[in-house]
Amino acid sequence: MHISPDLAQRIVDIIIPVVHRNVNLMDLRGQIIASGHPHRIGTVHMGARIAIEHGETIEIFPDELARYPGALQGINMPIIQDERPIGVVGVFGDPPEVRATAQLVKMITELVLERESLQRESGATRRMREEFTQLLLMHEGDELPAAARRLARSVGFDVEPARIVALFVADAGPGATAAEGVGSLAAMPLADCEDHLRRSGTLQPGDFVGTLEKTVAVLFAAAGPPDAALLARVHAVRRDLARRSGLVVRAGVGGHATPGRFPASFRQARFALARAGKRLPVRAVTEEPLLADYLRDRLMAGDGGAAAQPLAARIAAAFARRPALRETVAAVLTANLDASAAASALGIHRNTLAYRLRQFEEITGLAPARRFHDAVLTWVALGADPASAPKP
Repeated sequence: MHISPDLAQRIVDIIIPVVHRNVNLMDLRGQIIASGHPHRIGTVHMGARIAIEHGETIEIFPDELARYPGALQGINMPIIQDERPIGVVGVFGDPPEVRATAQLVKMITELVLERESLQRESGATRRMREEFTQLLLMHEGDELPAAARRLARSVGFDVEPARIVALFVADAGPGATAAEGVGSLAAMPLADCEDHLRRSGTLQPGDFVGTLEKTVAVLFAAAGPPDAALLARVHAVRRDLARRSGLVVRAGVGGHATPGRFPASFRQARFALARAGKRLPVRAVTEEPLLADYLRDRLMAGDGGAAAQPLAARIAAAFARRPALRETVAAVLTANLDASAAASALGIHRNTLAYRLRQFEEITGLAPARRFHDAVLTWVALGADPASAPKP
């Protein structure tokens, strides 16, 4: 491990107020890279150089200063990481008086450096997981990318089981922006959270946790579509993330997918996530109303959208000429084509409803309350242009 001058100076600045003595940190060349005496930074400390060469503590007494150019009296101890020296810590003072202090300074320094090393490793692991998660969920085609297969072992991912993708995102808390809320969830220490969830049984051995697009993604190993047991685990993960982050967390669950088809489950989870809210914080694409809307969206995203545009234009024209038709058609579709229920929901007589529907038919040629295929076409065509969608 290389000790940067910035990190070395932060360590020195932390330690000096505690021990009330000057502290130096030297690199493997014996050069002072941090000190309570700034004018000494950049000079060579011969005592530190000898401590590195021999791998032992060097005590310098006042009458020995001539033997150690660039040094003052005190104790110089090698800093050890992974069983090898990476630098030297020096404490000013009469050696018999500062031996215990020097040992304390050495221990604190090594602990701080170990923490920094672990944080860097954790960051590297997080970045690797994020890259791997992106490969899994955002690739083209129906085959798992070769790069994902190569990285799988490094992140502990079994490429064989089918899975269900669940996405978790946080809303901003009081006084925070949405971006801050989302960012803080994706940046939280997931390793600790994941360990807790595995110990509790919420996450099982085959499940995988990663981050993607500022969301937490969990790929649940599953033999079939989302069932009550899996959704209960999704709820448990959501509650744990909310408790640990202090944020309001929502979740979306995709459908069952084989390894090469994970992107499809990811898109479905993202669709469901956009429809999760305070009342229903977890939504699954397999819920029938969501599934119908998802299928319509997918249909309109392809050539079907262009094919439906002329019909959508006629519907938009009908709404423009007779604004009351918008809520009328919406009520009929919402009531599953039940005219009585639609009239009741609108607070109008059935004859008024029938009159409005005849107007809609005259303009569009569609009779959604009388012909099932017209109802389907009306519903599908409304998805071609969100601006023309009825608002119940």
